[in-house]
Amino acid sequence: MKTTLKYVLAFFSLVLIVASCDSDDDGVEMTADQNIVEIAQETSELSNLVAALTLADSGTDSNLIATLSGDGPFTVFAPTNQAFVDLLAQLDDYNSLSDFDTDEGKAMLTTILQYHVVAGAAVSSSALTDNQEITTVQGETVMIDLTDGVYIEDATEVSAMVTTADIEASNGIIHIIDKILLPQEIIDMINAETLVELVSGNEDLSILEAAVIKADLVDTLNSDGPFTVFAPTNDAFVALLDALGDDYNSLDDFDTDEEMALLKNILLYHVIPSEIYAADLTETSVETAYTGNNLSVVASGSSFVIQDATGENANILAADVMASNGVAHVIDRVLLPN
Repeated sequence: MKTTLKYVLAFFSLVLIVASCDSDDDGVEMTADQNIVEIAQETSELSNLVAALTLADSGTDSNLIATLSGDGPFTVFAPTNQAFVDLLAQLDDYNSLSDFDTDEGKAMLTTILQYHVVAGAAVSSSALTDNQEITTVQGETVMIDLTDGVYIEDATEVSAMVTTADIEASNGIIHIIDKILLPQEIIDMINAETLVELVSGNEDLSILEAAVIKADLVDTLNSDGPFTVFAPTNDAFVALLDALGDDYNSLDDFDTDEEMALLKNILLYHVIPSEIYAADLTETSVETAYTGNNLSVVASGSSFVIQDATGENANILAADVMASNGVAHVIDRVLLPN
């Protein structure tokens, strides 16, 4: 599943073409000299999108570039280069689109791109309505959210914001967005793994995996959930063991009933019995699965850190790693309860 997750995630960095209105009055007059593909090719902020389109078409029956160069009309929500970077940052061993050049990868990429396309209208931002559902070429819908801006809701919990609207082309209109949109079809592929399976597939979380097994929490974290897991890296566990002194050199030193209970409670302190995505973080106190113990979310510059009962902070190294029963955020410190 990890391979699928990575494929999919990279693919998310693509085009979304949304259309919605039935009448010509809902569209915009197309007077630009260049088509959608030509505009994207000349927009530096969309170079990753162009690369994704090219990759999806290479050696396959996909004709996305030809289609988006055709008569249209189309409406396209186009993810920025940073949207691609944000997704790739969550994946191990996949650092660029060139890592997604297998037949399976290209097929998933095409599915994502089709989810970003709705043919038949060039819809300006002013023609969109709140809670409007739009059917894409891929077959699934996206929803419009006009609360404090223009947002596009996909099958995930995180909306994409329109950062630049109404770029007119000869065959439609482009709205630039700050996130890759994902259909449920792709989410189901991504979410084939549970949180435990996700952790077991990451070498940098091998000590966490061993701790979960030792504390007999595998069945709990394989259950339906949903959960949010703050997952400490191996380095974070090593730092904790160093701080505990000579009596604790490895997980094997947690061998009495009291120590096993302590390890289990520490792990449960990293689990929230609900899904919390990075975009949902606000300064607040969150109840953990270790009953009676809370974590604090604290603002730090333009992002957030997680504060435990000792008052120490953990930085989020990788956010929104999705699983079938929740979401994980990789952190750089083991959190300690009272």
